Amino acid sequence: MTQPLSSAGGHVLLVDDEPAYQRLGSGFLAALGHRVSVAGDADQALDVFAQDRPHVVLLDLAMPPRMEPEAGLALIPRFAPAVVVVLTGHGDRELALRAAELGAWDFLTKPIDPDLLRIVVARALHKSRLDAELRTLRADAGAQDDLGLVGLSPPMQALRQMVRRVAPTQVSVVVLGPTGTGKELVARALHACSPRRDGPFGIIHCGALTAELLESELFGHLKGSFTGAYRDQPGLVETAHGGTLFLDEVGEMPAPMQVKLLRFLQEGSFVPVGGRTLRHADVRVVCATHRDLEAMVREGSFREDLFYRLRGMVLRTPALAERAGDVPLLAARFLRRVAPAARFSTDATAWLQAQEWPGNVRQLRAVVEASGALLGAGEAQVDAALLRLASGSEPAPAAVTDSALPGGTGLLDAAIAELETRLIGEAMRAAGGNQSEAARRLGISRVGLIKKLARLGLRQHG
Repeated sequence: MTQPLSSAGGHVLLVDDEPAYQRLGSGFLAALGHRVSVAGDADQALDVFAQDRPHVVLLDLAMPPRMEPEAGLALIPRFAPAVVVVLTGHGDRELALRAAELGAWDFLTKPIDPDLLRIVVARALHKSRLDAELRTLRADAGAQDDLGLVGLSPPMQALRQMVRRVAPTQVSVVVLGPTGTGKELVARALHACSPRRDGPFGIIHCGALTAELLESELFGHLKGSFTGAYRDQPGLVETAHGGTLFLDEVGEMPAPMQVKLLRFLQEGSFVPVGGRTLRHADVRVVCATHRDLEAMVREGSFREDLFYRLRGMVLRTPALAERAGDVPLLAARFLRRVAPAARFSTDATAWLQAQEWPGNVRQLRAVVEASGALLGAGEAQVDAALLRLASGSEPAPAAVTDSALPGGTGLLDAAIAELETRLIGEAMRAAGGNQSEAARRLGISRVGLIKKLARLGLRQHG
């Protein structure tokens, strides 16, 4: 994945075999606020590109050892999706056309005017940003359709296909899957694609209420039926008439309510709490649980007849570990909700995909949104250090005292010092000890970084 652009500039790879030009070019571009990598031959250029994924490649076509334009031309397609600007000492129109056919975006002839280089690089970075946004939009379009289910992985594609096949029917559905995998989203997708889409969608968590309250919530109650019943109150079954009723965590439903739910599913009729007259409602029931209902039936904790009445069709939501390829896409969507301009660094994306996510999509969303909230003013990049902080995976200090920081005033100073030390250390390591690059990653000035290094007693290497 190409690194996101920062507000200060972008990452440029300068590929040229002349050391003097490397020094001059990299110094000029760095002074403009860009991060610059250099390479002197094709193999080195490809290695740097594979590791750092720069936004723009300035490519001299005369590559060692043959020093002929064909050597550089062959490299152009291998730098996708970066924007390639060709550099050459030959102002050859045919050569420029061949480079363009292979994917080069612009063509500069040596010696290069500095002002022209500045403009071309700025425009190339702008194009890189637009290309990245377009790729994201296309990925979103392919990963989420009108069902609202996000993901390009085979398990998610299979799930979407099943939802589309089952939704138009009237069969009841059980959605199984681990906690946090989006079972409610599947229920909503079934409703949205069904003939009942214009009707109401009711939802209730069966394990959050006692049997008495659950009965009242589902079937309603009449005035005076119990203390506090000051008026007639319709239940979800009645208000969802003509639509869909989603019973979340149906495996937690108390035994007395299982009997009453079964009666409603068989006959389509119910009696409100405190009432004697049957009422009727037409609803499609979709239920979900993370528990093994078949095992509960064998244990006797869930009614067998209710189980078979509910399980007209079974859909399964995959754990995030089964769809690791969807993690970057999901994370990017969650980040845009709290920080629309923010992006993930390469190390952040790698960290996200390396986690097990036992809490699945719900846990991923919580971590990503917390990292977005922790971004400082003007910061537009979430790195792995910030994600670890947001997830709580960074170890807390074993003991914090008032004397933990020289000149400190208490626990807050020590905690802040611990956090600063951790983040600065991560930034310095990621920048290879380069203070200017570390400061850019942290969103502060180089002078500010040096002051913090001195105050915290950290080594000022680089």
